[in-house]
Amino acid sequence: MTTDNGTTDNAAAGRDSFFANRTATVALTLLVIVYVAFFCATSFMTYRDFGMSAYDIGIHDQALWKLSTLRGFFNTIRGMNIWGDHVWIIMAVIAPLYRIVPRLETLLAVQTVALAAGAFPLAAYAYRRIGSRPVALLLAAAFLLSPALQNMNLENAHPEVLAVPFILWMIAAAEVDSWPAYGIALLLALFCKEDLALTTFAVGFYVFFRRSRRAGVVTMLLSVAYFIICMKLILPYANGSGFFRFQSGYWFSDFWAHKFDVRYYASILSRPGVGQYAWKLSFPLLGLFLLDPLLLLAAIPGFVINVLSGNVYLVGIDYHYNYHTLPILFATTASGISVMAGWVRPRRTPAIVIALLILTATLAANITWSQAPVTIWGTRLNHQWRQLQEDRKWSRFEQLIALLPTDPDIPIAASHNLVPALAHRTEIYMLPNPWKVYYWGIAGEKRPAPDRVEWLVLDSRSIDKEIEPIVARLFDSGEFCKVAEDGDWVVAKRNAPSGAAGRIVTPWSGDLLNVVPPERGIRARVFASKTVLTSLRPLFGRKPDFEIVTDALLIPETQGVLAMSDGQSLKASDNVRVVFSGAWRARGREETQFRVRADDGCRLYLDGNMVIDYNGTHAFGAKAVSKPLRLGKGPHVIVVDYFEWGGAAGLSVEWKAAGGHFEQLQSGALLP
Repeated sequence: MTTDNGTTDNAAAGRDSFFANRTATVALTLLVIVYVAFFCATSFMTYRDFGMSAYDIGIHDQALWKLSTLRGFFNTIRGMNIWGDHVWIIMAVIAPLYRIVPRLETLLAVQTVALAAGAFPLAAYAYRRIGSRPVALLLAAAFLLSPALQNMNLENAHPEVLAVPFILWMIAAAEVDSWPAYGIALLLALFCKEDLALTTFAVGFYVFFRRSRRAGVVTMLLSVAYFIICMKLILPYANGSGFFRFQSGYWFSDFWAHKFDVRYYASILSRPGVGQYAWKLSFPLLGLFLLDPLLLLAAIPGFVINVLSGNVYLVGIDYHYNYHTLPILFATTASGISVMAGWVRPRRTPAIVIALLILTATLAANITWSQAPVTIWGTRLNHQWRQLQEDRKWSRFEQLIALLPTDPDIPIAASHNLVPALAHRTEIYMLPNPWKVYYWGIAGEKRPAPDRVEWLVLDSRSIDKEIEPIVARLFDSGEFCKVAEDGDWVVAKRNAPSGAAGRIVTPWSGDLLNVVPPERGIRARVFASKTVLTSLRPLFGRKPDFEIVTDALLIPETQGVLAMSDGQSLKASDNVRVVFSGAWRARGREETQFRVRADDGCRLYLDGNMVIDYNGTHAFGAKAVSKPLRLGKGPHVIVVDYFEWGGAAGLSVEWKAAGGHFEQLQSGALLP
C-alpha cells in the first residue's frame, strides 16, 4: 500500500480487518459488554445513593435537558451560558437522546458506552500494526482495565471524555486510509471541547508524515480554525470575556503570568506530582509508547495542559482530565509493540509476550490505582445494591420531592449533592447561590435576585460553615418554612406575605443562639433522628420532639437509654440530639474556664459565641477545655448542643475559676 506522500505501508499491506474474525469480534464485544454492565450499574447506584454532585454532572444534566426541551442556553447551576464555560458542542449531538429518555442515567450510560467503545478502534489499529488478533485483544483488554480510564468513567460525567473513542477512531481510520470515517471522527472529537483541537492538530501532523499529506494538512488547518473560532468567537459571545481561565484565581492564571519565564517551567517540571503523574500513565503500558515518537507528539498537548495547570486534579489519573492523552498513549503502545516485535523473528510470539506483560502491568495498576479495582467488582455491586435496598434512600427522596411543584419553571435552590436529582428545571441554584455567589459565572456577575427562589431542598450533611448562617437566616426570619423532612433532608417553601392566605407558621426557629432560657433550671430540647448522626448539623427550624427542664448539665455515662442526672429520660439511646439552654449570673471578678466531656459530640456557646467546638464522635473520657474567659457582671446565657451517635453515651459540662478546680455546672451556680 502506497500513501500519497510516497511511502510504503508494509505493515498494513494485504492485511484484513480485526473484525473479519468472528471469534475475535465476539471476544472483544463480550469484554466491552462486561465493562459497560459494571460501570453503568455502579454509576447508576452511586447516583441513587447521592454520591454525585452539582459540579459537574448536575451542570451537564441541566444543560442537556434544556437543549432537549428548547429552554435556552443559560445554565443556572454554573451561572453562565452552556458554552460559555467550555465549547461542548457534542451536547447538541446527545440532546436528542434526552428527548427520548430524559434521565441523568442517560448521560452516565452514554459516557460509559463511549469510553468502552474505544476498545474497538484500538483493536482495529493494533491489528493493522501488529498483525495478531490475540495481541490486539490483549491490548484492548488492558485499555478497559486502565485505572485512568475507569477513574475517568466514575468521576461524575463530562462531555469531553466522549472524545476518547473518536481520537482512536481517527488513528484507526487513517491507518486504512478511510478518510470519510476519519473526517467524521475528527469533527466529533473537536465538538467535545475546544482544547481537543490541539490534540487533533498533532494527530494531523502525524498523518501528514505517515499516511497522507493532504489529510494531514486539512486536519491541521481545520483544528487551528476551530480553535480560533472557539477562543475568539464562541467563548467571548457566550460569556462576554473569552477563555477566562487565564484570569487571576483560575487554574491557568499562574502559567499566564509567567509564560515567558523559563524558570517557571523548570519549577513546574520539578514538582513531585508531575513525576508521579507520568509514572502512573507510563507503568501500565511499560513505556512502549516512546517507540513511536511521531504519534506520541499527539499526547503532548493534553499532558502539558494538565501539568501547567499546577492543580492536583489535573496532574493525576484520579479524575477525568486524561481524555486527550490516554487514547494516544494506547495507540502509540500498539506501534511500540510492533516495533519491538520486529526486532525478533518470528514476530507473533514476542508480540504476544509483550502484550501479556502490558496486561499484567495494567492489572497491577488497576488493583492499586483504580477507584473500582476489578478484584472487588462483585463485592462493590452487592454492597451498593444492599445499601439502596436497606435504607430505601431513593424512594424516600422521591416521596419527599413529590411535594415540589411539578411546573419546571418554578425556581428552586438545593444542596450540591441533591442538585443532580433535581436538575431538570429551568431555574435551579446550587446553594449558597443565589444568596451568596459561589461558583457562579466568571467573577460572580449577574447574580439573580434571591427572592426568585420559591422552594428549598436541603441536605443538612452538606451544609458547611459558609452556608449554615445563610440557611439559618432564611428560617429564623420566617422567609422560608419547613414543609417536610426525612432524616437529613428538608423541603421548605417560601412563606406567603404576612397575613396572606396560606402562610406557614414556623413553630420553632431552630436558632440555637436565640432560644430564651427558662427562669429557673436548664431547658433541654430533644430531637430524635431517623438517620445516623455523626456530627452537629443545622436543624432547619425543626420542632423538638419534646422538652424537659433539669438542674444540671450532666447526662451520666450509659449504654442504654439516655437520662438526665435527676432521672428524667430522653427516650432514646442512639442518634439523638439535645439542645440545652440556661442562664447563669457572674460576679465579673476573675476569669472562668469551661470543660466538656462528651460521647459523642457537642458545642458550648456563651452569650451567642462558640467557646468550645467538640463536634464529631468521641469517647466519654476525652475532654475539651475553653480558653480563660472574663465574664462581665450579670446574667449570661449558655447553650450546649449535644448529639449521641451509638454505643456508650454521656455528657458532662464543668466550670472553674482561675486557680480553682473544675466542678459540675448546676443550675443557679454563681460564676466568678
